[in-house]
Amino acid sequence: MKEDLSAPIIESMSDGLLVLNARGYIVHSNPAALETLNIQPEELFTKTYLELFMEEQENDAFNDMLFEGIQKRETRRYQEVLFRRRDGRLLDLAVTTSFLGVSDDSPGERCIVVVFKDITELKSLDRARKRVLAHLSHELKTPLSIILASFKRLIRPGDEKAADRVQRNLDRLLSIQMEVEDIVKGRPLPQSCSLSPWVDQALDLIELVAEENPEQRRALDLIRERIEHDFRFRTPAAGPVPISDILHKTVRLTREKAAARDVEIEEEIPGDALVAIDPLVIEKILTGILRNAVENTPDGGRIRVLLEIIPDAARISVTDTGTGITAESLKQIFGGFYHAKETELYSTRSPYLFGAGGKGLDLLRTKIYGEMFGFRIECQSTRCPYIPDERDLCPGAVDRCPHIADKASCFQSGGSTFTLTFPSVKSMPSSHPEADGSER
Repeated sequence: MKEDLSAPIIESMSDGLLVLNARGYIVHSNPAALETLNIQPEELFTKTYLELFMEEQENDAFNDMLFEGIQKRETRRYQEVLFRRRDGRLLDLAVTTSFLGVSDDSPGERCIVVVFKDITELKSLDRARKRVLAHLSHELKTPLSIILASFKRLIRPGDEKAADRVQRNLDRLLSIQMEVEDIVKGRPLPQSCSLSPWVDQALDLIELVAEENPEQRRALDLIRERIEHDFRFRTPAAGPVPISDILHKTVRLTREKAAARDVEIEEEIPGDALVAIDPLVIEKILTGILRNAVENTPDGGRIRVLLEIIPDAARISVTDTGTGITAESLKQIFGGFYHAKETELYSTRSPYLFGAGGKGLDLLRTKIYGEMFGFRIECQSTRCPYIPDERDLCPGAVDRCPHIADKASCFQSGGSTFTLTFPSVKSMPSSHPEADGSER
């Protein structure tokens, strides 16, 4: 390549650039290409693209574009493909190919120019959006169908007018659910809609029907309470409470509910502190985080609950030896209705089973509570290297994993830590003599 103005421009490009000759060797590249694809400069002239990229199955589409250019003399203006680096990282690349007349080392030989951009971040946001919508559609369909079927059974002669109003609005909710599903599947949508006002309207009308038909009050109240529980957020009262009592209780209840699982739950609660928060709120928060830890830790794994009293604050950390969270999902988990697994791999199972799914609201609710009561929630996570992508699945038990020899190897491979930091009203000694020990 001639050393003119084009050279420094190519070298400084943020997009990767490769030039391949007709034999499949890379005859030129820029630093962005080497960094993005995780290849070394010394490999460029000694290995063909097949030797560099063929090992990973996810690279088939990328290799096909190179093959078509070199062998079939066909180029692509734009294509999005997956690329698995040798360090296990999976990228989304936007790739274009074109022809270059000749190369300096092979006069007269036609070369192919490959320009690509790492769009992993953009694609992750798009996947997160689609996953949220898919999960929202999934969660709406069953309860709305149950409400509709149950409501029809409650209709009695003389209730037709009120029933028609409720029916119309339930139909509207079902329509919203179907429109969300259309968005997920990419079908045309006449207009977007917000779920919240329609849920409020449905609740209002259910209350109206209940007032007009006292004999149906109990059934309609159950329906209303279920909708409010899942879709409405109430502001609880705050008050100084000793945090260790709630933490001990939550750990004990989690052990009981997860008794069928082979997951060790350790606790280290050497002190205590008063925090200004509703005890029911903190129970919900801790229950959700502990349940999430159990559901993402394979049998044979371990969870550690630690309370630290630091200056003017109490810090609770829940650390598991589970599968860990990918960097992509870690950015989205506090958004609500988000599940790391693809929707087709998701199914709501019994709580505390490995891989069990919920509505994805626990962390969003915790984030909202944090803003209300002034505490902070953070998450650090390392994804197990043997299942680097969310589409890769853990076998669910340490002794069934083909990649590790013992528990220690599993414990070092991945896991997550959720940390809650509460401003403390007052530090105080622990009232639990067993607090310094660990128990199953």
